[in-house]
Amino acid sequence: MSHVDKPLDEAQSTPFAFAVPLKPKRLCSDWDAAQANLRRTLRSIEGATRHYSVKTIIACHDEPDLAGLDQSRITVLRVPYSEPQVISEGSRDRARKRRHIGAWLRETVEQDVHVMFLDADDLVHRDLIGAVYRSGHASHVVADGYFVDVATGLLLLRRGSFYRSCGSSFVCRFARAELPTSSEDMESPYSQFGSSPDHRGHQDYDQVAADLGRPPVPLGFPAVAYLVNHTESMWRAKGRGLRAFEYPRELVFPAAGRKLLAEDFAAPDLAGGLAGRLDVAAALSRASFARLRTAVSLSGRG
Repeated sequence: MSHVDKPLDEAQSTPFAFAVPLKPKRLCSDWDAAQANLRRTLRSIEGATRHYSVKTIIACHDEPDLAGLDQSRITVLRVPYSEPQVISEGSRDRARKRRHIGAWLRETVEQDVHVMFLDADDLVHRDLIGAVYRSGHASHVVADGYFVDVATGLLLLRRGSFYRSCGSSFVCRFARAELPTSSEDMESPYSQFGSSPDHRGHQDYDQVAADLGRPPVPLGFPAVAYLVNHTESMWRAKGRGLRAFEYPRELVFPAAGRKLLAEDFAAPDLAGGLAGRLDVAAALSRASFARLRTAVSLSGRG
């Protein structure tokens, strides 16, 4: 029987782990907000793991406050090396922490393990794990997902190419021998899912997986909510904003958005902060005008 044809109960015997690296406190502009984002992420994981045995591993320099969460399935790993000195080293630090988690898994699991690389401010859909188990494939990408613009309260559904923008959009099954031996192990198959300049970044994880003989399949529904433009967001640091919402057809209206954030992603606080209908209508008008202006500009060049 092929792996693809395995029944659900057999597939579920493979452990599932979320690998969550946390930015150092000294590099956060608002440590309290970073911890609140992490707790929200963990609550979304709780919503997704209600029927499954799943472990969440957080690699960090500074132990976060996890009050109010079920910590029986959460492992916090304090990394044994110095924190980065500048924020530009953040991507490399994140990849190193993921390798540290991978090495911990190698020491604790006795079989294959599904690993999802998850940033400490993004949310997972309550049906994500079940979809992975039912699929039976060795790797998956989140092709459809949501952008939650915290600054504006707007919600965007991006279809087809979501994983090109969001690092929390890949799940892969690894054999124990494919996991790194330490955070410095750059050669293991697991370690190939890293970041520039040491490895290809998340935009290329589908190709990395294919090169390893496990081409990914899409999960088939919007399985992740990517938070942008909050105090710790790289989007905000790079000055991005409504440019993420330049396609009017992708904007989600408030009633539907509040329901899915509260029920599917266990984030009622974000649901309550979504923009109202008038704000969404204004954003649609601005986006439509911007696209028209671009089209006119391009036609003028012709």
